[in-house]
Amino acid sequence: MAETFPTTAASSGGRPASSSARQDAAGTAPGGTAGASTASGPLQPPFGPAESARRVRRRGLWYFAEHQLRSMRRYGSVLVVNAVGEPLVYLLAMGLGLATLISGGASAEVLGGATYLQFIAPALLASSALMTASVEFSYPVMGGFKWQRTYYAPQATPVSPAQIAAGHLTAVSLRFLAQSAVFYLIMTAFGATDSPWSWLQVFSATLGGLAIGSWIMAFAASIRDEKGQFALLQRFVVMPLFLFSATFYPLTQLPLSLQWIGWISPQWHAAQLGRVLSYGMDNPAWLTAVHVLYLMGLAASGALVAVAIYTRRLGWRSGRPDPDAVVTRTKGPRGSVLSRRAERASSAPAASASSAAEAAGEATTAGEAAGPGGAAVVGTPGTAAVPPMPEITVRTGALSGMYSGNIRAVLERAFLSLKSNNWAVFVSGFAEPVLYLLSLGIGLGSLIGELPGPDGQPIPYGMYIAPALLAVSAMNGAVYDSTWNVFFKLRYAKTYQTMLATRLGPLDVALGEIFMALFRGAVYAASFLIVMALMGLVTSWTALLMVPGALLVAFGFAAVGMAVTSYMKTFQHMDWIMIVMLPMFLFSATFFPLQVYPTGVQWFIQALPLWHAVEMMRHLAVGVVTWATAGHILYFVVMAAAGLVFASRRLARLFLR
Repeated sequence: MAETFPTTAASSGGRPASSSARQDAAGTAPGGTAGASTASGPLQPPFGPAESARRVRRRGLWYFAEHQLRSMRRYGSVLVVNAVGEPLVYLLAMGLGLATLISGGASAEVLGGATYLQFIAPALLASSALMTASVEFSYPVMGGFKWQRTYYAPQATPVSPAQIAAGHLTAVSLRFLAQSAVFYLIMTAFGATDSPWSWLQVFSATLGGLAIGSWIMAFAASIRDEKGQFALLQRFVVMPLFLFSATFYPLTQLPLSLQWIGWISPQWHAAQLGRVLSYGMDNPAWLTAVHVLYLMGLAASGALVAVAIYTRRLGWRSGRPDPDAVVTRTKGPRGSVLSRRAERASSAPAASASSAAEAAGEATTAGEAAGPGGAAVVGTPGTAAVPPMPEITVRTGALSGMYSGNIRAVLERAFLSLKSNNWAVFVSGFAEPVLYLLSLGIGLGSLIGELPGPDGQPIPYGMYIAPALLAVSAMNGAVYDSTWNVFFKLRYAKTYQTMLATRLGPLDVALGEIFMALFRGAVYAASFLIVMALMGLVTSWTALLMVPGALLVAFGFAAVGMAVTSYMKTFQHMDWIMIVMLPMFLFSATFFPLQVYPTGVQWFIQALPLWHAVEMMRHLAVGVVTWATAGHILYFVVMAAAGLVFASRRLARLFLR
């Protein structure tokens, strides 16, 4: 007999439970919480659908802003580390390290009597909002329209496209405020502020971020497919605004032919406004008003253009029917449609049976088929001939499971993929170090003058930083190829799983990807060397050796970058690589000698790979080749070999079972 469980009647001494008790039991969910009904009847929502729609129409902007802020929590740790780490490394490296080379005399007069730390800190605060705007208003906007399509769910509610656009702007503005507040507190701790109004920089930096960000948002909303436009925007719009807008030196240090970039740049207006608020920089009242009005005008006009594009893209007009509504149209009565479907379904088996019979007859008349090694395979009468089994070649040897000797196939696929994409994005990768060389070599060079070279002889500041920027260019090209490209193929396109399902081994894939990174590094190095020669910064024939030197640097960074990327799970994890690269870029004696640091800090920096790359390039640029140069070369040989072994073993562990 099946086991029976106690019922409500048993709990009341065998009598049937009252109707109120049954209603209470039905209205109480497990754990004692109220369910769908109570003793007085079913629960009612606090307001009806009409009121809910009215609330959404009234508060849609804030609802979507809340959604955007909640989505930022997924990479909140990266945001916090970036908000604290970026001002720290910039103020330590440029505000204190570079400041040791710019002090007193004519340099102090050029800066208007302020210290270099006071001069640079407000501009760095404004630039942090600029850089954040270039990210938050580009890829997330494209994701909302095309990749994740996060704009279309709110569009199906009473939320209007204007509220979606304004909600995105509001969420990023709140991030600007929080990020700028943290930056300002760190500035204050460094002693870089000297005015009771300095806290207003938080709002001036936010306004500067919106002035450029709203137009980036409008541009991102206007494009249908991302084919490298954002990379070109970063290299040819955002980076020049950052470097040629008096961020690191007064705008008057540039030739008049380049000063116009600062005049139209929101970064320059936000930086100048921040300097007025931070330490009371001498600035006419009318010019301060121009800074404010210019930023407000850019922010407002960009927001209006973005709202118009959002409204057009999302297909919504107040008082008009929704063009995206699904409307089903059928010809004739429903019964005739169903009958036609039934007729097609009944005729399909007969057609497939006749096709199979014809195929069997053809196979029967075919007679014999060639088998493996030329042997004939005779088909059974009435059946198709069995195709021959392909010959399988089994690799043997020490690396039989890792290497097939077919790196060419990986490279061929990479070049075909590059051909189908925007070549301009690939070729323009060398633009960033060239812009740094033009901006800092001219602007800072006029303030610093000369620095001692590898042999102790003084050299111009442009000649001092040019080899270092070439090393940075090789690193950036290799890291981009071996991290972002590899991550996409590894986690999203599943390219490596497909490759390793063929004869290719993990070592083939690793070498192919690394050689592609070397190709990018070679293009960047050769292009940058030509720019150096045109600027008169090449003084020795050994400078030609900087190209193979850059390839060695790229090999080392690409191998290690690919191995590290194999551990990354999401795109947000990739930001940690950028967080590591920024301080290495600023502290590895790229812009000033290592001797400005204490001895303990110098030892730490000398262990970083970029420092070895910078020193090796400087030796080759001026023709000073010593045992120290050989030590730098050996460092990258070991780094490349270890990274290659590590990356190939990681691929084997991930995909070969």
